[in-house]
Amino acid sequence: MAQYLLLSMLLSVLWSAALWGFSQPLLKKSRAMQQWPALYWWLLALSFLPLLPIPVLFKHWTIPSVLLQDTVHSVQVLAAQPMHPALLSTPVNTGLYWQIALAFVVTVSLIQLARLARQWQQLQQFIRHSTRLAPDSLFTAAQLQQIAPLAQRFTLRQTEAAISPFIAGWSKLTLVVPAYIWQMSAQQRQLLLSHELMHLQRRDPQQLLIMRMLIALCWFNPVLQRIEAAFIRSMELAVDKAVLATQPQLAALYGQTLLASLTLNQPQKMPQLMPGFIQASADKQFYQQRLQQLFQPAAAVPLWQKWRTAILLCCSTLLLNTAFAQLNFTTPPATWQLPVSNVSVSSFYAEQHPFRDNRPHQGLDFAAQPGTTVKAAQKGRVLITDDTSLHQRYGKVVLIDHGHGYQTLYAHLDGFDVVAGQTVEPGQPIGKVGATGRVTGPHLHFELLLHGKQQDPAPYLPL
Repeated sequence: MAQYLLLSMLLSVLWSAALWGFSQPLLKKSRAMQQWPALYWWLLALSFLPLLPIPVLFKHWTIPSVLLQDTVHSVQVLAAQPMHPALLSTPVNTGLYWQIALAFVVTVSLIQLARLARQWQQLQQFIRHSTRLAPDSLFTAAQLQQIAPLAQRFTLRQTEAAISPFIAGWSKLTLVVPAYIWQMSAQQRQLLLSHELMHLQRRDPQQLLIMRMLIALCWFNPVLQRIEAAFIRSMELAVDKAVLATQPQLAALYGQTLLASLTLNQPQKMPQLMPGFIQASADKQFYQQRLQQLFQPAAAVPLWQKWRTAILLCCSTLLLNTAFAQLNFTTPPATWQLPVSNVSVSSFYAEQHPFRDNRPHQGLDFAAQPGTTVKAAQKGRVLITDDTSLHQRYGKVVLIDHGHGYQTLYAHLDGFDVVAGQTVEPGQPIGKVGATGRVTGPHLHFELLLHGKQQDPAPYLPL
């Protein structure tokens, strides 16, 4: 499981890098796409798709013919050479290293989340130290009507710090404005406030907080930070355009307000958690882009183009997931668990006994008491849970396919805890020890097959 998760994380990083590279020519070609913040949510969501379980498609499940035959008349040739290195030497248990690596990733993710929570607390403390203002002291009647539905959840505050205005909160939202806002003209103040209220209307503070949490969890993927930065830029461009949509004649004044805020804004070191009229982390090129848009607005992205882009991204990601499902990049099972705990082996592989007409034994017998829990030796897909599919000598049997040609068989069971088609994890209960089939008493008969041929299970199991 740890190995699968880490490989999926690596695949997620590579795929998100490919998505980011694919999107750059598209964004350079279309200015309108740069003002579509939803595009970056598509990129972010599709970056996580490789972390989902890989589907098992077009898998050809086979039942070994040797399990359908009577061992009295058909027995595997025991002189055959081992087909797997595990039969020649004890396999190295690498599972612990994968678990340590996964624990490291999870620990750093928790540290990043704790750091984000600390930043959030610092931001809330900064807000508490600001001065509360009455909304009607700054907002026009139209703006007051706009925030009326949020009257119980919205507050306005002023800080002496020369920072960018911002909105913070989740359900209860606070707009913090700097004191230098009073140095602007009344019309400039209204444009600045309209900008922040547009962020509020679009739920940008909540969107950005969710994105920050996802990036903190997936710190191992640096592409997500690029997506976040591009999302903030796109969000600001979209808000600028929305503010001027109903009053394009104020484009020049809006640009002056943008430059005035940039001149007066001297941000101190504080958590960068919420969008504002000026992004302190943005570069000069971005400001130029915003000013250029004021006088040369780009057309809106047509609905058909949005759907085409979304469908193209989804289809390419699904094709990637399907391709890796067929590639099946997981490695063959390296470690196996005992099917029953604290039970001795009563009959080893290749042993001869008069009960079997001195034919070599083709598995291991565990002398377990009736009702003892039988567990899956490795992760796999259950193929059989009945007493009719295989030869009747097995009685009630469970057959599990582990991929790469490996299968395990659990015979003479008394009952089942799984059903055919189910995926099981290592150590998961699959049935109970019984005495069904051709037996001399209750026990578990366990076989391990590789490409349809029985192998000695002893070198695989921690006996």
